[in-house]
Amino acid sequence: MIPRFISEADPRILTYPEEYDNSLPYDVSFPEFILQRIVRWDDKVACVNAETKQAFTFAQIRESSFALAAGLQRKINLKRGDKVAVVLPNCLDYPVVTFAVTLCGGCAILINPAQTINELRHSVKLTDPKIWIGTEDSFVKFEEIYKGYSNRPSFVFLSPRLTGDHVITVSQLIVLGHEHDFRRPSVNPHEDAALILFSSGTTGVPKGVVLTHLNLMASRRQSEELAKNVRRQNPGTSIPASECLAAVLPFYHSFGISGVFDNLMGGLRFVLIPNFTLQRFLQAVQDYKITIVSLVPAIAIQLAKQPVEKRYDLSSLRVIRCGASALSAETITILKQKLNCLVYQGYGMTEATVRSHANYKGVNRDGSIGIVMPFCQCKVVDRNTNETLGPKEEGEICVRGPVIMKGYIGDAVATQATIDSHGWLHTGDIGYYDEDGYFFLTDRMKELIKYKGLQVSPTELEKILLTHPDVLDVAVAPVSDPNAGEIPRAYVVKRPGCTVTGDELANFLSDKVSSYKQLRGGVVFVETIPKTSTGKIIRRALVAKYPSKL
Repeated sequence: MIPRFISEADPRILTYPEEYDNSLPYDVSFPEFILQRIVRWDDKVACVNAETKQAFTFAQIRESSFALAAGLQRKINLKRGDKVAVVLPNCLDYPVVTFAVTLCGGCAILINPAQTINELRHSVKLTDPKIWIGTEDSFVKFEEIYKGYSNRPSFVFLSPRLTGDHVITVSQLIVLGHEHDFRRPSVNPHEDAALILFSSGTTGVPKGVVLTHLNLMASRRQSEELAKNVRRQNPGTSIPASECLAAVLPFYHSFGISGVFDNLMGGLRFVLIPNFTLQRFLQAVQDYKITIVSLVPAIAIQLAKQPVEKRYDLSSLRVIRCGASALSAETITILKQKLNCLVYQGYGMTEATVRSHANYKGVNRDGSIGIVMPFCQCKVVDRNTNETLGPKEEGEICVRGPVIMKGYIGDAVATQATIDSHGWLHTGDIGYYDEDGYFFLTDRMKELIKYKGLQVSPTELEKILLTHPDVLDVAVAPVSDPNAGEIPRAYVVKRPGCTVTGDELANFLSDKVSSYKQLRGGVVFVETIPKTSTGKIIRRALVAKYPSKL
């Protein structure tokens, strides 16, 4: 049952079109929910590091998680409600650390280890962790942040070169944990926080998203029910023994860590590529015969634009999954033709745990983010009146269900502005659905350019400019104008060696859009487009870096 998420019958509120088991567990914690399931694959390799060749079996992950939890209880007295800052790069130990913290009833705060001192200060001020788990690099930042503090958190090293009585390591705690019993705490899955992840912050300071044990289990149950329905609709479908996935997305982000959880739940082997470059990724696909990859559009566009298939053997690829922002139908078509694989696009946000819409086998429409997933409801509302809209009517996408976050930590005002009194999460994304229930994104509400009161979509202009053969990457952002309010300007990464000019690109666009959408702010050629770790364009960084008048 999902007692508080079922709405009145309304054809404009869309749900997953197939019947599914909507039951959720209320008697276990999130890590127990996963670790109980992976027993069946104990001796099978769960993950391997493409650089070091180190591998963990499912049994090693499960046993180390419980041992580390017992060690944290014994050595540091980690208990229910305590918060732990996990400041780690992608590594094989990442799921073990996350499971151990949440087994104790603690809340794991997943933090980007590349954050600056000031960014880290913001993160820890919001969350007030009792413990840090990190590397020597993050310890340097830890020392700077807590300089002069008499009462500072404990720091647990992943694998330090430092030695001494004051140094606590993950391996030491695992050894200690093997010598003592794990004490199972009482956890309220509906209320207790399991993870805090940070929103991407493309339009401002990142906010801490609180996800409960139930949120995370609902998201895993979503994957289970989706897989069951795919098998039901495609009889005889089974997971090949050779199935292998690539883990390239950052684990501190919901898209990345959710992929790890889902792989473990499904008994699927995944290959970790810690220091991502496009070349390392392609080499890993070739060496490990990777079959499924989850990517952000920035990487997918590079695969489409560059002759990667001529330099690497990518014939093992069967499926590309893409999320974090919209991928054009043109790019999807190119990828399918070049790599001879399926391309599925999905949609979600950290505030909805990870996923609310997706395409999948037998249910796929190019250019669409897919249909509503299990354990979700969705509607599109008018941006001014909040009236629920019907098919082909563009408005703000709203979602509801047990995957919706508990709230933003320390920010009740922002929480109330995002989740209304009826439990609907207002995504800030603009889109519509067609008569078959497929959803399409058109833009972000906060990023629309207002030209003389008319709304200009940066995404629309970017998609058109990306079709030009000399454009490798592009972002469109507003420039202040005393007469028009705002005018669009394009920031372009051009193909090396080409001689295309800004006027040529402006003219290329002008024939394809209305007059008010033209590049009155001009074209600026740049080396890179600033983006978040999941590929979302940080337009405000471009606006800040380049003056209005060039």
